[in-house]
Amino acid sequence: MLMSVSRMKLATVVGPIRDFDAVVLDCVVGHEFHPESAVSVMRKLKGLSPFETANPYLDNLRRVERLMSLLGITPPRKEAAAAPFDAEKAEAAITELEKRTEALLAEREDCAARAAEDVQLFNQLQVLHDVNIPIEDLYNVTYMKFRFGRLPRDIFTHFYPVIKDRPDVFFFTTDTQRDYIYGMYMMPREGADKVDALFTSLQFDRIRLSERLTGSSEEAEQMIRTDLEQHRRRLEEIEKEMVKIAETERPLLDEAYRFYRRVSGAFEIRRYAAHTDESFYLIGWIPEKEFKTFERAFSLWEDVNCILVEEDEQKTMPEFMPPTKLKNSPIFRPFEPFVSMYGLPSYNEIDPTPLVALTYPLIFGVMFGDIGHAALLLAAGLLLWKLKGMWLGKVLCYCAAGSAAFGFAYGSVFGDEHLLPGFKVLASSEAIFSILSVTIYAGSALVALSVVLNILNGIKQRDWEKILFGPASLTGIVMYAGIVFAVLPFLGFGMSPFPAPALMAMILLPALIVFFKEPITHLFERKPFKFEEGFGGFFISSFFELFDVFLSFITNSISFLRVGAYAIAHASLMEVVFDMAAAPDGSRNIAVLIIGNLIVAGLEAVLVAIQVLRLEYYEIFGRFFSGAGKAYKPLGSEEA
Repeated sequence: MLMSVSRMKLATVVGPIRDFDAVVLDCVVGHEFHPESAVSVMRKLKGLSPFETANPYLDNLRRVERLMSLLGITPPRKEAAAAPFDAEKAEAAITELEKRTEALLAEREDCAARAAEDVQLFNQLQVLHDVNIPIEDLYNVTYMKFRFGRLPRDIFTHFYPVIKDRPDVFFFTTDTQRDYIYGMYMMPREGADKVDALFTSLQFDRIRLSERLTGSSEEAEQMIRTDLEQHRRRLEEIEKEMVKIAETERPLLDEAYRFYRRVSGAFEIRRYAAHTDESFYLIGWIPEKEFKTFERAFSLWEDVNCILVEEDEQKTMPEFMPPTKLKNSPIFRPFEPFVSMYGLPSYNEIDPTPLVALTYPLIFGVMFGDIGHAALLLAAGLLLWKLKGMWLGKVLCYCAAGSAAFGFAYGSVFGDEHLLPGFKVLASSEAIFSILSVTIYAGSALVALSVVLNILNGIKQRDWEKILFGPASLTGIVMYAGIVFAVLPFLGFGMSPFPAPALMAMILLPALIVFFKEPITHLFERKPFKFEEGFGGFFISSFFELFDVFLSFITNSISFLRVGAYAIAHASLMEVVFDMAAAPDGSRNIAVLIIGNLIVAGLEAVLVAIQVLRLEYYEIFGRFFSGAGKAYKPLGSEEA
């Protein structure tokens, strides 16, 4: 179950250079083929050169993608059967379609700008009432100037008598609002600067009227209203034309998109291929179950050979490790992003996704066990999953299941532990100590499981240090058991099942093996070993490494105390909420209960999710999972 990584085959394709493009399109595109650099792999082959990599199809693919985006067309994702395609005719049609579309878009942009300007002018006219003379005549007065704008209402009320009594200015109001007085003042051209300075000191905010406003205020308003309606009507017509074009031209664009994506993807493979004067060479990885199908694709090409590289020969190319393609069950797949954030498993390494899928909701439930809050988590998860399509929504649904299961175990419903029977976390000090004991021993079991997984990795990789002599090996798991059953009972967590002499042996003998693991491993593998830094340097480095192993074993186990601590914190927080909601007459404030539950549920869900991920990464992954794999990325194939 945990070894959920697809097995890979390394294949080399060799054929006449004249057939390269046709062979790639016919036999490689559409197959799961992860290419490697042929120049790097076959560096010993004389006369080998890389292909020219300037892709002549990429520009046309980008043009089609842009057109589809402008027309609101979603590019097709499913592979279609290759059909005859007249690229020259299609390119001419696409060019013509670009002209039509861009012309409509330019007109739409212009109409939208004019409509926005009309709205702005209409807003101006709303504060320009009772101007019965043609507005344009105000710009043509020979001896006078005018200014239109607004004054703060309180300033206008206080200083209007001063303005009214001045012989060099005339002010009349056009609109009155709560905070501002809109109006216009007129003055002789001679001495206009002094009047402008006065109104500036009164915080007059000038509004420049558009030259498009002509006639009286009522006539201008009617003109702008008509113009705005025309532009909005034209915008609707343009949208209908765009929809019609999209419906009519979609078959052409879909076909062109598939064609250019296919040939462009095929051309991208040139970045990995190499050639001599006569032959081309292509090398890459294929999933084992797909290899027969891939091999049969070359049966119609007599001069092209698909050659399987044997595993013994692959060992001479350690820099070209197989890529990782995960093959988890749909049940476990939602947790793959958590693993990917840490790193992909190497090809010969156990994929921890199933382990995370099982332990993450379990630990989450222990820390946040509540039936009512589980319902909230489930609702949030379904919304994120169904409406937003987020993988995190599925994870929340799993966490809701874990929270509900332990909610029944605790008998907790929205923090109320009196509705159902169950283990009451805060019932007594013994109950609190019991949950801390259970969580720390359960966490120790998970750490031990991670050591077992490292041993299995060692068996897959034929690494004897991982299997027998390292800190996370058979020796390490014995030493870890001794440390756990010596230290935890000493701290008051239960009693040790082993007598003291047995515990001493379980700790000291494995410690000696771990201390001398390098010479023992070399001896076991029949390789010579030398103390390169002298025995003193070897002793110091081995001592500190062994001390780090002891310390990490203890801290890894104690770190799981936080699981029980969060369960206690949840019960304590909900007691606080119920205390705050309690009234003197024995009733409860429903609003306080609702708000308190929402705050606690939201805050704890985030904190617990982070803490569980931390436990997965630091206390479990660190012992068996390197995350050094490279992603499997087949080129030249359509997305499913």
